Amino acid sequence: MQEAAGNGDPEAAEEEREAQARAIDRLTLFSDAVVAIAITLLALELPVPTGKTVAAFWASVIANDEHYVAFLISFLVIAAAWGNHHDLFRYARRGDSRLRTLNMAWLLTIVLIPFATKMLTSTAGSSLEVHALRFGFYALLQVVQAGLLLAMVSRVGVRDRTGGASGPWGTRYVRRTIAVMAGFGLSIPLFFVAAQAWLLWFLVPLLAAPAARLFRAVAAARR
Repeated sequence: MQEAAGNGDPEAAEEEREAQARAIDRLTLFSDAVVAIAITLLALELPVPTGKTVAAFWASVIANDEHYVAFLISFLVIAAAWGNHHDLFRYARRGDSRLRTLNMAWLLTIVLIPFATKMLTSTAGSSLEVHALRFGFYALLQVVQAGLLLAMVSRVGVRDRTGGASGPWGTRYVRRTIAVMAGFGLSIPLFFVAAQAWLLWFLVPLLAAPAARLFRAVAAARR
């Protein structure tokens, strides 16, 4: 079929495009299902508050507040990762083995997030070094999953001529993803000296866009 399409057969070319579109749809639906399962598994690890009075109930909630905070962080992380994946596959019209491999590797990082989240809540009484290893693993996982999305951006650009990382959409996408990678990546070594290094997970992405605009404004003023 591909040979016929390559020889200019319009009917064969149309059939090939439809087959590629179905393959991308299957890949997208499968990915959405895996992400949905991963984000659901987060809730299964949440402790149920106990107590026979309102005061005891809220005391139980406060005692387990780190579990609820970790759940919210991971929920937002998976939601953001899925949103980026969704944006990426808006431009995908063809799939190949390399794109499927990259996508499966990305899904591996997603399904590991519930496990990594459980590690975040197992740090009570741990030394700073153990704390750094557990939080560092979580941060490294996010760096890898964001990096795999960037690799898929490049692949989609090559396959579908959307401009990839060099087009307007790709440029914005890459900047946003790099900001996320920077926030998680910079926190990894800092965890060995500061337990609150996880704040960089939010601060760096939030400040990246305003900082970029300020830099461009200063650069334009100097011209």
